[in-house]
Amino acid sequence: MEKTDNWMVMLGMGILLISLVGSALGGRPDDGVPPPPDGWGSFHLMTEQRTDTGTGQESSEKEHGMSVCVTNLVSFSVTLTWQDEAANRPFLTNQPDELGLTVASPAGESKSDKKTASQGSVKLEFTFPVTDKTAATKTSKAGFGPWAISVEIGICGDQTPIIPDPGGRRTVADTGNAYTLEISYTYYMKSSGGM
Repeated sequence: MEKTDNWMVMLGMGILLISLVGSALGGRPDDGVPPPPDGWGSFHLMTEQRTDTGTGQESSEKEHGMSVCVTNLVSFSVTLTWQDEAANRPFLTNQPDELGLTVASPAGESKSDKKTASQGSVKLEFTFPVTDKTAATKTSKAGFGPWAISVEIGICGDQTPIIPDPGGRRTVADTGNAYTLEISYTYYMKSSGGM
C-alpha cells in the first residue's frame, strides 16, 4: 500500500511539474475573449497611383477613362493641376485660365469643381467605409469598375499688355492649356499567409 501511495504522489508531482512548464512556455489562461475570426488582422493598406497629362483648347472637354479592378476600396482621388504658359512677348501678362474637373464613380455618384488661376489645382475625393476589420468579414465592391474623369478647359485668359490697350491690337489670344491628372486610390489587400 505504501508503494502505491508513493507512486501516486510522484505521478501527481510529475503532472504538476509538466503543467507548470507548459504554462511558462506559452500557455495562457482563458481571458474570456473569443478568438478572432479567420483572416482577422491579415489585411494591409495598399496605394496605387497613375499620372495622365493632356492639353485642351478653350471651351472644350477631355475624357480620361480609369478602371479600378480591386475590392475593399477605401478612397479614390483625382487632382487636376495646371500652369499657364508664360507670355510670349515682353510687356504682356498672361491672364488666368479656367479649368474644371468632374469625376463619376461606377455607381453614378458625381463630383465637380473648377477654378480660375494662372497656376491652379482642383482635387476631388471619394471615400468608402472600409477598414481592415470590415474587409476581413465581408468583401466590399464599392468603387469597383469604370470611373469617368472629365477635364473641362473653360475661358482661357488672353495675354494682355501691361500698358492699357483699348483697341486690343497688342492682345494675344490664349487658346488653351496643358494639364496634369494625378489619380490615386487606396484599398485593403489580404496578406499572403496572414500577418
